[in-house]
Amino acid sequence: MVIRLRDIQCYAYHGVLEEEKQQGNTFRVNVAITIDSPKGVESDCIQDTLDYRGVCDIVRAEMSVPSELIEHVAWRIKQALSNAFPAAQDICVTVAKKSPAMSLPMEWVEVEL
Repeated sequence: MVIRLRDIQCYAYHGVLEEEKQQGNTFRVNVAITIDSPKGVESDCIQDTLDYRGVCDIVRAEMSVPSELIEHVAWRIKQALSNAFPAAQDICVTVAKKSPAMSLPMEWVEVEL
């Protein structure tokens, strides 16, 4: 079973340029966690499945730590999720930055681990 949290919205201060570090930007985080079919499917009990609140707490904490590269942020989120949810068989993390400072107009830049 795959549990996905899509388009978690964060405002953070990641970037190489000084203006990105000071002004901040809008970011979007997606997480997909593959787990063995949890008991929650039958029990309807939060203790028997992946609690989304814990995932969001980890994303919030890691996004609040400034980094130059969104690749690094995605890696930290993935590592923290792996540590918090050892039963996860696979974790995919995508971090996207809105309107990055580039020489061409661009809506989003995104990295997936």
